[in-house]
Amino acid sequence: MTANADEASMSRRGLLRTGGAGAVAAAGLAAGSGTAAAQYDGWLDDVGNYDGTHDYRGQDEVTVEVGAGDTGLLFGPAAILIDPGTTVVWEWTGQGGAHNVVANDETFDSGEAVDEEGYTFEYTFEDASEGDVFNYLCVPHEAVGMKGSVAIGDVDDDIVSPDGGGGDGGGGGDGDGSGGGDGEGGGEDGSGGRDLSASDVGALALGLGVAGSLLVPLFYAAHRKAEKNR
Repeated sequence: MTANADEASMSRRGLLRTGGAGAVAAAGLAAGSGTAAAQYDGWLDDVGNYDGTHDYRGQDEVTVEVGAGDTGLLFGPAAILIDPGTTVVWEWTGQGGAHNVVANDETFDSGEAVDEEGYTFEYTFEDASEGDVFNYLCVPHEAVGMKGSVAIGDVDDDIVSPDGGGGDGGGGGDGDGSGGGDGEGGGEDGSGGRDLSASDVGALALGLGVAGSLLVPLFYAAHRKAEKNR
């Protein structure tokens, strides 16, 4: 096999692995777009800093900023996930004017709106059960999207780690085939893959959807060129 053919050729195993990862990512994006509506009934649709539900399970006390963001017209984080019995402390930043914290179902209410920095209001969710959701708002600023949610135990939403960790998904495999390597990349140990067939390309295109229909022919053309150079 020539050097050019070696670089252009792909094993079936390597390409299908790439296609599988793309399909999973696409599925994740599609699922994430509807989860907030499912869990919060559209309550957070107009909340500017909503980016998923921040997971604080395992903590006895959680703090939420009142008057977050550049304008001071947000709760931060907008949505949190806690265990039953956890105490949530809302702490005022002093930004955005006078705020209060009022549950939609009147479970908790901080009272009159306050603009004092460092002011706090707390509520312990001791009677809450797994799956319960408490939507709340700042009454003076509801119209501009100053709303939040507290989910108990479990939630049908994208979960955000408080420490910003992204799990262990950034490794890109075991690293043996990166950067072109020894020309055999794609398999876990660089061996054992077989050549790509037209049926493989068709299956991959279906897995990737619209993006696959555009990109996969390019891969296949390179593969065919490599075959001719053998």
